[in-house]
Amino acid sequence: MATFVTRAQWGARAPLSVSGNITPAQGGVVVHHIDAVKVARANHGDCAAQVRGIQNYHMDSNGWSDVAYSHLACVHGYVFQGRGEYVRTAAQGTTQGNDDWYAVCALTGGTSGDYDAITTGLIDAVRYGISRLRASGGAAQAITGHRDHHATGCPGNLYAQVLNGAVNPGGGPLPYPGVTFRQPPATVHASVATWQYRMNSAHGYSLTVDGQYGPGSDAACRSLQSNRGLSVDGAVGPATWGATFA
Repeated sequence: MATFVTRAQWGARAPLSVSGNITPAQGGVVVHHIDAVKVARANHGDCAAQVRGIQNYHMDSNGWSDVAYSHLACVHGYVFQGRGEYVRTAAQGTTQGNDDWYAVCALTGGTSGDYDAITTGLIDAVRYGISRLRASGGAAQAITGHRDHHATGCPGNLYAQVLNGAVNPGGGPLPYPGVTFRQPPATVHASVATWQYRMNSAHGYSLTVDGQYGPGSDAACRSLQSNRGLSVDGAVGPATWGATFA
């Protein structure tokens, strides 16, 4: 079980302002990591200072009102309270992403082949952060990676843990996001990108991963539905989502 660290306990600065203009029932939770270099602290005693440094950078260099994330998770199994529940983030890189999605950031980083290790404690902490945002913050079931919202490699090696459901508090495969994808008109949602990526990586399709459910996605969906003995209607609902992530 992860340990929760309040803002007072890690020495947070007071936010310059707080915006409650967020509709998390329309989105869910986005998983992030910190940087394209390895940043995980070997000693947990250094993690609070790391979070203070991130907050200082976001406020003093970026000009944001607070640390960007809803919560932050370290490799030792601790969840640091960020902006918290029902507070708009500054983490996703898009207006819609910040309006509808919370952000849980792992205190890890790296590039392909040289990432910080994903520990059991880190997964527990990310799960706990997501669980809090669902239970106390009204977040929808959807879990996405930062890359599903913005042109970035974030969350690095954690993205596979998003797709395979490792960070899902309920366990099992990535949960159905509660939004049925169909076209026309094309459904536009961050979870469409997650689905497109999974269709490519697990089922051999070559979809453009852009978060827009257009004709190509519709055709791939119908092909998968036919192969799996599902109703062929081109709509990604619970059954088709489940088949994609099985």
